[in-house]
Amino acid sequence: MATLEKIRSKAALLVVVIGLALLAFIIGDFLNSGQSFFMMNQNKVATVNGTTIGVEKYQERVNARTEQMQAMYQQSGMTMPEGMSASIQMEVYEQMVNEQLLQEELAAVGIAVSDAELQDMLTGNNINAEIQRAFTDPATGLFDRQALDNYLSVVFNPEENGYTDPAQLQQIAVQRQAWLDMEDQIRQNRAYEKFTALLMAALQPNKIDAEMAFAAQNNTVDVAYAVQPYTTVADSLVAVSKSDMKAEYDKMKARYEMPETRTIRYITVDVKPSAEDYAKVEEKVNMLQETFATTADVAGIVDNNSDMPYEDAFVAVSTMPAEMKAFVEGAKVGDATAPAFANEAYTMYRLIDTKTAPDSITVQLASFAMGDARVDSVYDVLVAGGSFDALGEDIAVMDEFVVTEAMYADLGRQFVADVFAAGNGYFKTSSLGGAQHVAKIVKRSAPVAKAKVATLTIGVDPSVDTETSLYNALSSYVAKYNNVEQFVDSAFTAGYTVMPADCQASQTSLPGMQNSRQIIHWAFNAKKGDMSEIYEIGDKYVVAVVEKIVKEGYRPMEDMESMLTSTVRRNKKGDMIAEQLSAVSPATLEAYATAMNAKVDTVKFVSVASPSIAGLGYEPVVAGAASGLEMGAVSAPVAGNRGVYVLQVVNENAASRPYDEAAEMTRLEQQYISAVNRFVEVLKDNADIENTLVRFF
Repeated sequence: MATLEKIRSKAALLVVVIGLALLAFIIGDFLNSGQSFFMMNQNKVATVNGTTIGVEKYQERVNARTEQMQAMYQQSGMTMPEGMSASIQMEVYEQMVNEQLLQEELAAVGIAVSDAELQDMLTGNNINAEIQRAFTDPATGLFDRQALDNYLSVVFNPEENGYTDPAQLQQIAVQRQAWLDMEDQIRQNRAYEKFTALLMAALQPNKIDAEMAFAAQNNTVDVAYAVQPYTTVADSLVAVSKSDMKAEYDKMKARYEMPETRTIRYITVDVKPSAEDYAKVEEKVNMLQETFATTADVAGIVDNNSDMPYEDAFVAVSTMPAEMKAFVEGAKVGDATAPAFANEAYTMYRLIDTKTAPDSITVQLASFAMGDARVDSVYDVLVAGGSFDALGEDIAVMDEFVVTEAMYADLGRQFVADVFAAGNGYFKTSSLGGAQHVAKIVKRSAPVAKAKVATLTIGVDPSVDTETSLYNALSSYVAKYNNVEQFVDSAFTAGYTVMPADCQASQTSLPGMQNSRQIIHWAFNAKKGDMSEIYEIGDKYVVAVVEKIVKEGYRPMEDMESMLTSTVRRNKKGDMIAEQLSAVSPATLEAYATAMNAKVDTVKFVSVASPSIAGLGYEPVVAGAASGLEMGAVSAPVAGNRGVYVLQVVNENAASRPYDEAAEMTRLEQQYISAVNRFVEVLKDNADIENTLVRFF
């Protein structure tokens, strides 16, 4: 039993290990299986350089990741948020695409991890750090190899270790699969580490790199300049043709490559209580007020009427919410408050009892399954002078943990009552679910003022009639105005607001609306002009229409006309000003300034590494040109963002700190590491990836 308990105790740790590995772009080696399934083109979530990722394998990964996340939340006593499902789907998709890209690169350079190397990281002399953490002895802080060996023995040979109960075997099977998954992840992570090391070896900085980088970062120049702003040339003097814009578009469109986009318009209706709903709840609360304040069956009244069940527990007054604390401190047993409305709910308190007692008690215990006959014999041994440390390994001894009276819902009322009534010796008790324990009090907190308070809370929620009325009104609207133009143009008069959204297949939700992946899924499976059903998302009704579909590729030229016109006009003005300045002779800065009808100004500490210049703003071309000028030389006209500049370096500023070759080499190495870490994104940019996930999810 003790070993099985240890296996159970490792569950959360293994979940964390697997979770961390998944989030670190783990690489799987299972994508080559099931090729016959992948041949079914309609059942794929993606194609990566000709290799398909099938729906079946993808769904297996999503299910596994979902179970892991659920387990992590359960370990913290929480439920996984509803919106997490869409995030998991996107996370797994990105992982599987990245895995395929990396697998191709690893195969191309011949990087692999042998079985012997893997075994060394699992059970040999170089055990993986995550496994070491999972099997660290909390008492010593050291890796416990024996615990790992025991775990693997039971996980892979449960029957030989005495486990034959089907429920136990099922639990062990889950742990066995978790271990096998982790083996695969460790193998692939190791392969990626080798690949990273190979890249880093090719990117090691040399002394010249370090010197040049230091100079670019730290050596600056002071620059005298004259500028003729583009605004000195009237827009009417510069003609911009469609061919001009097309030429500029062709030069810059690569920067505006975009995935397929669906533009939708949608209406949301907040499902809120009506005035009648508020009135009905207020009437109910007023009817309950006297009964709540006088009844002998407070628990029954609360359980039958309140949104939250009656809590039959003493709570430290100092930890109570402000309103409850203020009431308790000024009340006597039996007193009750009038209904108070806040946060869309009516609340009443009644003081049931008070006492002074420890707020918490720390216990240690040995635990047994329901019906285990050993509990009595172990209790006798401990009472006779034994200790938990001396019990055999087959007895599950829990670490010390803190119990409060408010924990009865999690631990069981009997368990909490026994703990708070116990003396200083060993005692027997049972917890929620029937587990049996022999326990001992380790420590009691100092006595504090505690109170048992009945709380009756009734929230104001929209009634079925209200929900139906809101739904029917929206349904009537979309039935009457069933095309995009009518849907948009008639909304204001009908009391609705239409919101626009440009959706991409990778989005998990609409802006400001969690858990709305279903609308994006609908939009990418709809045609232009289609109208959705009415979705219920959280406390809203939502309906949408597809206004426009932009296929994958470059942003359309018509969407960029304003920017293209501005850019072409600026460039033409720059050419006009530069041509006029070409006649300046002698070519001195002062002569240029006279020709520009400008004055000569100076800026200090200009560096190619800092494209933003004090007083001038973002001028990367100017900063680059200035950094390349020799002392005293006058530049040719330079077209910047604000206008055309002529520059002259008037002072060279050496670095204010001494050159440290070792420090500079380290800084460059960090930059190179950052570049290597972006390698997957580079692969993705250059890969042929077809994303069809939105067909299914």
